[in-house]
Amino acid sequence: MSAAKRLSVFFTFTIFIKSLSGNHGNKKVYADLTTNRLTREHDGSNGMWSLHGIAHASHATKTEFIFNADLLSDDGRNHLNIASMVYPMLGLTSDLDEDYLEYLILQAKTAKIDGFLVEWGFREHPSNVALEKIIAVAERHRPFEIGVNWCDHWLLQWLEKKNATDQMVSEFHRNAQYLLDMVFYTSSKRFPSFGLRPLIFLFGGGITKEQFREVLAIGLKIPYWLDPPLWIGNYLNFAETAEFWAEWGPLMDGIFGWIPSRRRVVPPSMPQWDYYGNLADTTQYQQNVSSAGEGCVRNRTCQLWCGSASPGFDNRGCAGWGGTLKYLPRKWQGTSLYNAQWKNHVLNNSSANIIILPTMNDYSEASVLLPTKQYGFEALYTTELFASFWKGSQSDSAGVTLPTWWFSLKKSIAFLNQTGVNVTKAAARIEDCSTKISQGSYAAAANCLEAVQVLTDTFYAHLTVDDFTLEVPNGKMYFVKPPLMKFGAYLLNTTHGLYLRMSDVMSRLLLTKNYVGFLQFDYILLDNAFTQIQVYSSTRRRNADATLMAFPRQTTNDQYAEITNSVEAGNFAMVCDLMNKVPGVWHHVNVRLYRDNIAWDHTATLNSDLHFKAVGGSYLVKRISLQFQVYHSGD
Repeated sequence: MSAAKRLSVFFTFTIFIKSLSGNHGNKKVYADLTTNRLTREHDGSNGMWSLHGIAHASHATKTEFIFNADLLSDDGRNHLNIASMVYPMLGLTSDLDEDYLEYLILQAKTAKIDGFLVEWGFREHPSNVALEKIIAVAERHRPFEIGVNWCDHWLLQWLEKKNATDQMVSEFHRNAQYLLDMVFYTSSKRFPSFGLRPLIFLFGGGITKEQFREVLAIGLKIPYWLDPPLWIGNYLNFAETAEFWAEWGPLMDGIFGWIPSRRRVVPPSMPQWDYYGNLADTTQYQQNVSSAGEGCVRNRTCQLWCGSASPGFDNRGCAGWGGTLKYLPRKWQGTSLYNAQWKNHVLNNSSANIIILPTMNDYSEASVLLPTKQYGFEALYTTELFASFWKGSQSDSAGVTLPTWWFSLKKSIAFLNQTGVNVTKAAARIEDCSTKISQGSYAAAANCLEAVQVLTDTFYAHLTVDDFTLEVPNGKMYFVKPPLMKFGAYLLNTTHGLYLRMSDVMSRLLLTKNYVGFLQFDYILLDNAFTQIQVYSSTRRRNADATLMAFPRQTTNDQYAEITNSVEAGNFAMVCDLMNKVPGVWHHVNVRLYRDNIAWDHTATLNSDLHFKAVGGSYLVKRISLQFQVYHSGD
């Protein structure tokens, strides 16, 4: 056995002995959950998968980022330009899709995560839609707890936009009461708590200490099944300095850790960022949080503290929220920083009963635990192993990959159902698989998924597929209005659009059959300006009521407006929205034509089915074509 292997075995044995002798009690692990990514198919918008962001305070080599999530690879399998530095193994998903929310819960449970802290702003904020949905889904998978990481700065920004900051105390109080009445709504333990006291995690940056003191003085109406809540403040905003804690300590009931510090100025070898953190910074951060937490519990100035462990960080995906670009690598000189944080808790943390993991799914800041193309399931395996040690339970990683398989089969069954296949048996079995995963019966769950896989494979084997390519113009797809020509291409600007109509024969086929469709074209921007090229379709789906857009944590109002202007509201008529700034370069586009979104009934502008529109500039467009794979069930 090599020296490195012996050292690894020794360390694992040391952790195991520590885990046996520790006070495991009711130790819990919670993952922070963001809710701002959408899909065109589910919501009529990409949410924050698409983004235009500028890191105005950055000195990195690249400070402006344009992410067009609609763009697909030529085979249509991958999105080429999403607002993240890591790529999700599942591809793009919607945080409002109940199948995806169920997947998240199953994935968390296989990694020994006990619940989610949903990043939440206030009752009228779109994050509340996701909060209510995930509470309902979690009911099917007890025990699993749903709490909130209250991003109170979102409430402040909302009030600033309404010129109503004088209402901060009353609005904060109203929303705190809502949490008690509606979120912590039951006597059964389905939310983070300390005894019968709900835990409200407060991120900070919104309410001031004077305002918070007023809220506490007003008091809350406590449901009979609960005791008053405990307010747990983010170490970053409430306790990182002695001055912070002197102000907030008397008002808070505890603190929680977050992502380790990223404050070192980058060397010349790291020009992509402004600041970074390394292993030493990560270790020091954990020691600082532990010292502050253990000290306040020991001195009885707080009730509890929560440790944290985060797999990494890279905020280029949100262009630093308008500020600077920061980086925390997943590995530093061969050492996993995530492993190092967990080892610190297992070996040294004896007084915290809660570990918070930022984050489960924040792709904007690349801090995800979820499986990615770059890192696979590594973070989830690490979480399962160390959470087991920390809780003093048996490690069982056999379930970690099962939720991804389950989600893929769930979507396959939905597609087959749309194709006209009788999927009743498969649909019932996939629900049974979900239950087995949730209960930790992983061998039975794997057998269940294998049986469903055999069923779906058999169904697909009996489908027939017809391929259609419609090069525009032709008899099946033609211009309603003659386009303007320039240099052998179609001119598209703010006054001249392109309007395409499908033949009735072709549209009837697409309306009666299931298909996978793509729109392809080439374009070149003629103007030196930030512009957009958009394509709209006829549709019968009602536009979404809200954009699930989380306010940035730290940004000015102008920077916030700049970011949100690039995140469109839900509009099922929109096929794609491509942002551009570089003129004189031809680009090839491949985007999806989603069956549920497009009516093909000639009700788009000028009785068309597809309408190309330029926003803020002029383009040349050529080589427009539509491709369809039309499926027949053979029934």
